Amino acid sequence: MTVGDGLTLINWEKRKNPSKQEIEKFATDKKVDNIVAQLLIERGITDNLEIESFLNSNVDELQDPFGLHDMDKALEIIDDAVQSQKKIAIYGDYDADGVTSTSIMKLTLQKLGAKPIFYIPDRFKDGYGPNLDRYKELADKGIDLLITVDNGVSGKDQIKYLKDQGIQVVVTDHHDLPKELPEADAIVHPTIPGAEYVCPYLSGAGVVFKIADALLGDEALELIDLAAIGTVADSVALKGENRVIVSEGLRQMRQNHHVGLSTLIKKCKIKVNDISEEDIGFKIAPRINALGRLDNASSGVELLTTGDETFAKEIVDETEDINSHRQELVNSAFNDAQDQIEAQKDNGVLILKGNGWHQGVLGIVASRAMDQENKPVLATQFDENSGVMKGSGRSPEGFNLFTALDQYRDLFTAFGGHAQACGFSIEESQLDKLTELIQAEPAKQNFDPHAPVVKKYDLSLKIADLNFDLIKKINRLAPFGMGNPKPVIKLTNVELAQPRSIGKDGTHLKTQVADQSHQVDAIGFGMYQKSQEEETDVCDVYGELGINEWAGRKNLQLMLDDFQVSPAAQKVQELKKVYLDYRNKRISTEIINHFDDVVFFNEAYYEAAKRSKLQVNMVRYDEDVSGDNVLIYDRPHNLDLFKKFIKKNKSQHTALFFHTNLANGYLKPDMVKMKELLKYIYSHQNIQANQMDLVAKYLNFEKNDVDFYLKVFFELNFVKMVNGFVEKADASQQRELIESPTYLKRLQRNEVEKILIESNFDDLLSWMSDYDCHC
Repeated sequence: MTVGDGLTLINWEKRKNPSKQEIEKFATDKKVDNIVAQLLIERGITDNLEIESFLNSNVDELQDPFGLHDMDKALEIIDDAVQSQKKIAIYGDYDADGVTSTSIMKLTLQKLGAKPIFYIPDRFKDGYGPNLDRYKELADKGIDLLITVDNGVSGKDQIKYLKDQGIQVVVTDHHDLPKELPEADAIVHPTIPGAEYVCPYLSGAGVVFKIADALLGDEALELIDLAAIGTVADSVALKGENRVIVSEGLRQMRQNHHVGLSTLIKKCKIKVNDISEEDIGFKIAPRINALGRLDNASSGVELLTTGDETFAKEIVDETEDINSHRQELVNSAFNDAQDQIEAQKDNGVLILKGNGWHQGVLGIVASRAMDQENKPVLATQFDENSGVMKGSGRSPEGFNLFTALDQYRDLFTAFGGHAQACGFSIEESQLDKLTELIQAEPAKQNFDPHAPVVKKYDLSLKIADLNFDLIKKINRLAPFGMGNPKPVIKLTNVELAQPRSIGKDGTHLKTQVADQSHQVDAIGFGMYQKSQEEETDVCDVYGELGINEWAGRKNLQLMLDDFQVSPAAQKVQELKKVYLDYRNKRISTEIINHFDDVVFFNEAYYEAAKRSKLQVNMVRYDEDVSGDNVLIYDRPHNLDLFKKFIKKNKSQHTALFFHTNLANGYLKPDMVKMKELLKYIYSHQNIQANQMDLVAKYLNFEKNDVDFYLKVFFELNFVKMVNGFVEKADASQQRELIESPTYLKRLQRNEVEKILIESNFDDLLSWMSDYDCHC
């Protein structure tokens, strides 16, 4: 468990835990790689047809558009309006889904020969959803047909006005349905009860694309890139047909069908041949959204439907400036909100009141506060033009914001949205009433805002496993998004090496995630302060693997989702309070005398110390040690002896000295040299035992090595001594080296050398943590 950027506790869990055997069998049966197999199993995608569709989505999998509710009615009305040259108006929305929906409908009608007008509501003048005043203005312009896109189902009264004026209305929407639907001529929506569409997750742009598909056939594919933007931007589930829309949409973007979109892609410095859903989500959609947040989003429709490159460039340059200004406003408002968030820390739902906040950034402020606190958030600001509070809400998974607020619809002057996001207008006095009422909603939905956030990771790997080929395997499951998150990789017991702050405000972390032999670059947004607060650099790290391209070079890069001190590292931190590393220190009699007890593992050292002038309690390792401050003087020859000691060592502080008279450590047995020596003995006669130094010199071996190997050979009955000569023995059975007491003892001492002497202190304590009584 770890604490996130705010007060939120995070518990990381494996998405699923298929066994190695299950993964390998699945991979063999389905003819996929083991990594792909594991990810498919974790997502519950196990049917052959489903796997094929998921991994290889194509336009052939686009569903019959007439499966959508009222599609036949809508087409009949639209076709009649086009053929009769009736005046058609499109009423959209000011976010990226609404802008792309409007653009698709406009281009579709133009391809049919119509000349529609469109209206994108002004966030500040019109508010969210249908607006009666704007409907009246459109009626005054003499329209015959109104087509709503990405909105409309909540406009019962507004649509009734148009119907009373004899104006036909086709609603196309995907938002959560109100208790009463408007009396429109047709409602094209994927979740109408009794007529649920095969892909209920369609975005507003997805619904409009289906209408284009019904009207234009294959020619509609030229518009699927715009539908992909709306689908990604609105965070709908990337399942079923949505995968086809995004996958094919990305392919269409590479063909540069739309002048305005191509200009925007260039401005974002996206390599069009490598464009991905992440480019839409983090670069393209935010810029389109910025238009509706700070200005009027109509220019976004103009951009996506123009064929004039000069005009497109003018809009894109303006969009870039607006987006930069939007980022500044968001940072300012979010920082200003922190005091309110702290004051409401005991509330289940946060109600934030802006102090001069720009209304266009309320949704982002709410989203950031939600991420920080894992609570539903309503961010509001008083609107002087309308005299009411304008607001935007966001909620985490597990809490349905639409359900919570819809029952208080009579408190709002305008309201609409879905489970995780909404927009509304409300009188300030009613907001105070709502603030009180809504605090009961988390309990009603069994949502605990103070419980740890449970997040999922997919793959537990080592840094050595990370490579470009792994990225290719992971990307078999792209596009990623809601319902198909990009796989999160866990790296256990790694170090955050060379952490440094980056970004304008220095809040972001650039580091290298490293183990003893490998490392990978990593970026953690907003994580620098957290990296400085950790007591240890050894962490469990969670993140998505990607590629960072700079100056023509491609490098692996991990985008950090989180890091937390690993359980093993926590144990090491605890043991550092007990154990002191004296292994490379010079130690004098004066220093030794400051300890309560000095522990010996070797009898020779113990007896020598007894004869010295040490004024300290000297004990053998298997005797009781009662002092608070202890020095382990020498090294054991067997790790089991050391394990037994630390299992019962309850001292407050223990210094590890591990003295030995060995100058170069223990000899590490070399199998190649042992075989060479044995072969030499077997092939030569009359080798006297006292001439082994000559043999060592001839073979270019150390004399100590030869003496050791020869002793092992005698114990295993490989050789024998006959009248002072070393000869081949008549061994009747094959023997293992480990059967030699000398060889076994040397292996044990080598293990002592490797773990107690050669390892760094953190690794030593990590090994000790499995046995030490302080853990």
